[in-house]
Amino acid sequence: MSWLKKHAASARVIAVIALGGLAVTGCATNGYVDEQIAAVNSRIDQVDARVTTATQKADAAQSTANSAQQAANAANSAAQGAATDARTANQRLDQLNGRVDALENPPTRRPRG
Repeated sequence: MSWLKKHAASARVIAVIALGGLAVTGCATNGYVDEQIAAVNSRIDQVDARVTTATQKADAAQSTANSAQQAANAANSAAQGAATDARTANQRLDQLNGRVDALENPPTRRPRG
């Protein structure tokens, strides 16, 4: 006779005890699961708060950058206007130079006669 046939009842009892032991140790209680979920939720809340703070800081920095860009654009426009005015003034001076030279050097007169 084979060993399994001789000890079939004992093997069944041992198998049931082993499976029962594994089933009991493999299950988590509701309390344990709730504790673990609470810990994870707490960590998620902390990360969410940090993300919210970082987002607010980024929005403030973006607003400051936009204001600086607007100020730079206004300064650029003013500089371009000043450059245009300077060019216009130089053109007028160039036109007047000939007139001033003519007034400073009166024509030579020849006596009559």
